[in-house]
This record gives sequence, structure tokens and C-alpha cells, in this order.
Amino acid sequence: MSSTAPRLTTYHTGRASLVLVILVAAILTAGCASKPPAVTAPVAAPPVATKPMPPVPDLSRMRTFRRPIPGVPTQSTGLTQPVLRRLGDLKYPPRAWDQGLQGWAVYDFVVGRDGRVDQRYVRLVAVSDSIFVRPAGDAVRTARFTPGSRAGTPVPMLVRLPVRFTIEPGARQAPSSPG
Repeated sequence: MSSTAPRLTTYHTGRASLVLVILVAAILTAGCASKPPAVTAPVAAPPVATKPMPPVPDLSRMRTFRRPIPGVPTQSTGLTQPVLRRLGDLKYPPRAWDQGLQGWAVYDFVVGRDGRVDQRYVRLVAVSDSIFVRPAGDAVRTARFTPGSRAGTPVPMLVRLPVRFTIEPGARQAPSSPG
């Protein structure tokens, strides 16, 4: 499997100055690495102590689609992987924020020829806490990619993307608070 180098992108959103640091390496599910890269959304700390980030287990052998997806290549030879251009609006869940809870959710999905996530093929692979399922899923479903290709022609591709929710020390307000 060929691997795309991670890309580091910083997004500043809203009046609460929520800083999203996104580490992305789109991985074909057909040959996932033992530890997948992550999309990370660190934000400033809540007034309560932060609970430790649970480890992401090895998901390389876990498959969410039992049958081949029409039009999606099953071999990674000669393919260029999709590259994340923009993650959807990633919001830290207020209840998790108030509790100082950190976590992650891992999704498998198909990126179409147009660079959009095909809504028919979005699957949750694993999650550290159910509170992160909806915000991570919403962000994944509205993400935009440079599509994968074979010999320069865009092709739909299966991607596995971990989304991490981390809290950094030094916050003055929660992301859901008005700025």
C-alpha cells in the first residue's frame, strides 16, 4: 500500500477561537496501517480537570463493508489517495467539554469522483465514547477532498479517518459559549 504523507492544517472558527489542528492521512481501508492517523480538534481547557485521552485500538483488520462497493477499486496499486481539503464543522460536544472528556471516533466512508463523501457509504468503525459519534460523523459527512485517482482519472475510494477530540490547557471559554 502506498501511503500519503500527513498534512497539518490549522483552522480558526467562530468567536470562541476554536482552533482545530487537523492531522490527516487518508487511508484506504483495503490496507490500513496498524495505527491510523488522526484528525485532531484540540480546544482550550475547561475549568475542570481534563480526563486522559483513551488510546485508539488497532483497527487495521476491522472491516465495515462486507461486500465490495460498486465502482470502488479493491486493489491499491496505481492509485493516488484522496486528500482532505476541508473537514466539516467540527464541534466539541458541550457535555464532554464540561466534563473535561477527551476521545475519538473512527469512520470509514467513500470519497466520490467529485471529492464529496458518498452519504450511502459512511460507517462508524469505533468510538471511545458515544458522545463523540454525532459531531465526528457530521464533520466527516460534510468534508471535502481532492478525489483519489488512477492514472489521472478520478475514482471513488474507500477512506478510514480517525477524528480526535482533545482539550488543551488555557481556555477562557467553552466552544459553545458566545465570544
